[in-house]
Amino acid sequence: MAKLGIERSDQGLDAGHPLPVLEHELPDSAAVIAANLVIDGILTTFVASTRDSSIEPLAQRARKILQEEGAHRVHAEAWLRRMCRGGASDRELLLQRIKQTWHEASRWPGPSDHPGYAAAINEGMVAEGPEDVRRRVRDWLSGLLAAEQAEVVLEDPTDWAGWDEHLRR
Repeated sequence: MAKLGIERSDQGLDAGHPLPVLEHELPDSAAVIAANLVIDGILTTFVASTRDSSIEPLAQRARKILQEEGAHRVHAEAWLRRMCRGGASDRELLLQRIKQTWHEASRWPGPSDHPGYAAAINEGMVAEGPEDVRRRVRDWLSGLLAAEQAEVVLEDPTDWAGWDEHLRR
């Protein structure tokens, strides 16, 4: 964090704050696969938007992270296909878990009109805003599911009351 100009403190910056879906043990393998698809998809898409950041240490780390994330994506996509082809109950549970996970994880990038995010785009710190991150992940997931003749409606969050930008939820 210090390399990015942020000093660690006792205010939780170094402890992290998981999404609510990750605060407890995931209930089944479908929830694990959904988390791998949705949460990793959102975070990786955000990281991709920083690979050419005007903050060079951030850009360097982003490029390194993206090199490693390919294996996660291949793994998640393979499990999605396996569960969609495994039978109606596996398929329906996976679709339910994807929708549930999306409901929480899609809030992580924040509201589309957040002034800090707009400033980060204008300064070249990130390449795209929250709505673009959500759209790219939604399009990727929808394409994967369509290839398996499956569908989940993944809506953008609309109620930002109570959203905490420090907790990202």
